[in-house]
Amino acid sequence: MGGTLVLCPSYCDWLKVLRGPSFSGQLPLFSPEVIGLIADFLFELHPPKHSGNVENETICCVKPPWSDVEGFMQASPDTHGMGFERWVSVLIIRESQDWKVAFKVSHLIRHGLFPSGFADPLTFGRRELVCLDGTILPSESSTLAQFPRLRAVCVECHEDVRAATGVQRFAYRDVFSCLPPTVRHIEIKHAHGPDVNVISCVKRDCPELESLWLGRCTMFNRVPSCNFWDSFPHEHDSYISSEGTDGYAHSLGVELSPLRNLRSVRLGIYLVPSTTVLAHRLFHARNLPVPPVINWQTQLHPPLDPNPNENTQDPQPQPQLAQISDLIALLHQAPEKETCKECWQEFFAGTQSAEISATQILKGILPRLELVEWMNWFSPFHLGIRSCLPVIRVEVS
Repeated sequence: MGGTLVLCPSYCDWLKVLRGPSFSGQLPLFSPEVIGLIADFLFELHPPKHSGNVENETICCVKPPWSDVEGFMQASPDTHGMGFERWVSVLIIRESQDWKVAFKVSHLIRHGLFPSGFADPLTFGRRELVCLDGTILPSESSTLAQFPRLRAVCVECHEDVRAATGVQRFAYRDVFSCLPPTVRHIEIKHAHGPDVNVISCVKRDCPELESLWLGRCTMFNRVPSCNFWDSFPHEHDSYISSEGTDGYAHSLGVELSPLRNLRSVRLGIYLVPSTTVLAHRLFHARNLPVPPVINWQTQLHPPLDPNPNENTQDPQPQPQLAQISDLIALLHQAPEKETCKECWQEFFAGTQSAEISATQILKGILPRLELVEWMNWFSPFHLGIRSCLPVIRVEVS
């Protein structure tokens, strides 16, 4: 509920009872309108907040803990119905079979059935979906379009690549092919394919979109590595790079320009040099100076004795060059929790400058943009974000 609710003593006592794990006895004689207000209060959704780790959050609203509403749901058939209508406003699709349940309750949306009381039809009755990996089958890529009041959706897109024959071992595919026009907030998680595929779908189907989060499968959220990164271990610069960031921002802004109401963008890329991971794990972590050029094959397995004694008759045998499997293991090792001081000293200033510049370019093309978020190498486990608030520069002559 948007306003402040003043609770009388009996009202407060009843809330305490209904929030309990069990309830027995006779309900106080409140009108359906008042009970509706209680339901609104108990089942109030909370907007998503950044937890410091993008893996632990979605763009969808957060429901109250089940323990807070269990008593209300069990108090009577009427309260169960009122609570159920509110509870299913945010659903997590964990398996493909869960769509059957989602479609069964979608009539609450399609037919405009609202609970008793003063629920706001503009906010209640909306649908928010979190679709976990593999739940949208290739043959059902239009599933999301069957929810005509879908407001926010988070789609796990790790299966946007499939095995292929020939020179290219993988081929991209669209996890979803269409969306209802009511969508205002969309998040993509763990994608491998280019962002432009999702953007094209959104521009066509959701012209009123307000928030767009584009997450990627990376070495930091895929430990151990998936089949895709086993096959393309040298392609991580697709999301870790400080080169050409202004050009990237301009191209992205042009692609997004038809979305006139877009206010928030979260991008799954790190604006740090593409050698940052090797510099950190091969040298910073070992308290070694970083050479001008990093050769991972020789430096992943350094010489046993970097300063051999010239008088030694039998020099120590040197290790063989590192293999691709060694590089993959290094890149996809468990990410570090602590921020590296050397990384901060070497890369932070340049990263901050690149983020600000790219954000300003996006703002210049998307005038209603209020927030741009970039992946943050300097955060715990490298899974946080850096928020940039774009401002319009005014030249004074």
